[in-house]
Amino acid sequence: MKTAIAVLAAAACLAAACSESTPAVQKLDERAVAVGIMAVQWPKVVAAGSDFAVKAVIRNASGVTIPSQAARGDGALQVNATYHWWSMERKPVVWDGILTPLKADLAPGGEQQLDLAVKAPGTPGVYVLELDLVQNTAFWFGGAGSQTATMIVEVK
Repeated sequence: MKTAIAVLAAAACLAAACSESTPAVQKLDERAVAVGIMAVQWPKVVAAGSDFAVKAVIRNASGVTIPSQAARGDGALQVNATYHWWSMERKPVVWDGILTPLKADLAPGGEQQLDLAVKAPGTPGVYVLELDLVQNTAFWFGGAGSQTATMIVEVK
C-alpha cells in the first residue's frame, strides 16, 4: 500500500512539475509568461548594508512552464527572483539585487515559496523594495507586465 501511495505522489508531483529542474535553452516569450509575486513576511526596519530575507510566494499565472535552471555555465537565461530598491521619489537606488534561484520549475498555475536574499542599501532612509523575477540577460518579468510585490522598508 505504501508503494502505491508513493507512486501516486510521485506521479502527481511530476504532473505539477514540482521537482523538475529544466534548463532554459532559449529566451522565454515575455508576452506569453505571467507571474504574480506576493511578499508574505519581511522586516519593516533593517540596518544599512545588512543582509536579510523576504519570504514570498511566486505564482505562475500563464500557460507556460517557467524553467528553473540555466543551460549555460554563465547563468544566462536562468530565471531568478530578485529585487530593486527605489527611493520614495521613485528613483532607482539598487537595480540588480541578489539573485535567488527558483527551487524547481514553475508549472502553469503552480506556485512556490521562496526566501529571497536581500541586501539593504548602505545609506539610511525610507525605501521601496520591489520584488520581481528576471530571466538573466533576457528580460524582467515586471517590465513585461507581470505583477511585482512592493513594500516600504526603513533602513537605519
